[in-house]
Amino acid sequence: MSAPSADPASLLAAAGFVAAAEEAELLAAAAGGHPARLEAMVARRLTGEPLAWIVGHTVFAGHRITVAPGVYVPRPHTEAVVHRALHHLPVDGVAVDACTGSGALALALARARPGARVVATDADPAAVACARANGVDARQGDLLTPVPADLTGRVDVVVAVVPYVPTPALPLLQRDTFRFESALAYDGGPDGARLLRRLAADARTLLRPGGHLVAELGGDQAAVIPAELAALGYRDIAVLADDEGDPRAVEAGWG
Repeated sequence: MSAPSADPASLLAAAGFVAAAEEAELLAAAAGGHPARLEAMVARRLTGEPLAWIVGHTVFAGHRITVAPGVYVPRPHTEAVVHRALHHLPVDGVAVDACTGSGALALALARARPGARVVATDADPAAVACARANGVDARQGDLLTPVPADLTGRVDVVVAVVPYVPTPALPLLQRDTFRFESALAYDGGPDGARLLRRLAADARTLLRPGGHLVAELGGDQAAVIPAELAALGYRDIAVLADDEGDPRAVEAGWG
């Protein structure tokens, strides 16, 4: 077999990939010493295909997560959502992760709280299969609909990264986003909060008194969602910001 026509790191750097050297190392490891395979994998990455789909995994909150092609890749900034959810999850508690995707959040919660029960949901059968491959108790269905009935009123924390990009803003995402990923993973309706509102309303029947909702948000939603949560009966509502001061999530207590 012939070697790749150029050094993978150089090719990726020339294409504008910021972490070119690190990505090249991951691709080389996944290629297993086969030059032709490595060349094909680099070619896929140069098209903008998510790295996690090519190598088959990513790292989230310190855990290696299997990510199948077509399944949403968890982002590092979502780790803050995990940290807040863990703050509200007792060692023997109950958590529900809606829109679980690869199961990354549910897996991180379960490993940090091995005595807790963690159930995940997703409408996409491919995502459910991927989450199950990661050892997550994942159920297929719309938002909280698949959650077992015996958990009603017993859940300590409902956590979610629902699609939250406003529909009019979808064309502003990275150029290659929808070349590979589905708009369903991003489209949150006219103002981006359509699914978050449904989740918050439905979570009330699952949460125990003193339970919490922790959900990622974006855009201008931090300016309107807290008041809407208060109107639903939530309390102790707080918007969580990242290191740059940008709103990333909202948490709210119930009962």
